[in-house]
Amino acid sequence: MMIETLFENIQRHLSMLDLAVNSSEKIRNFARSTNLEGVVEETENRERIVNIVTQIQRRVEEQINLLNPSEISNDDILILKAWFQDLSVLSERMLTCDRETVELLGQQKEDTTKEISLIYKNKEIFKSYNHEGKK
Repeated sequence: MMIETLFENIQRHLSMLDLAVNSSEKIRNFARSTNLEGVVEETENRERIVNIVTQIQRRVEEQINLLNPSEISNDDILILKAWFQDLSVLSERMLTCDRETVELLGQQKEDTTKEISLIYKNKEIFKSYNHEGKK
C-alpha cells in the first residue's frame, strides 16, 4: 500500500516539475520578446510551482527512506530509477532555459545601458551646441 502512495506522489511530482519546466520556457520566451512584465509575472508563478515541487519531493524522499528493502520488487526499483532519470532530464532542461533567460536579460540590460548612455551623450552635445550658439 505504501509503495502505491509513493508512486502516486512520484507521478504528482513529475507533473508539477513538468509545469515548472514549461513555466521556465514561457519566461525565456517573454525575455526573447522583451516582455519584462511577462517575465516578472511568470517568474512569480514558477516560484509557486517550484515550492510545490519541493514539498512533494521531500515527501517522496521521506517515503523512499521508509521503504522496507525486502518488500521492494525489481519493477519498483525500475520505477524509482526512471523517476531519478526523469528528474535529472527535467532539471537540466529547466537549468538550460534559465541560463538562456539570464543571457537574454543581461544582453537587454547592456543594450538599455548603452542606449541611456547615448541619449545622455547626445543631450550633453546638444547643450554645448546650444551654449556655443548663444555666444
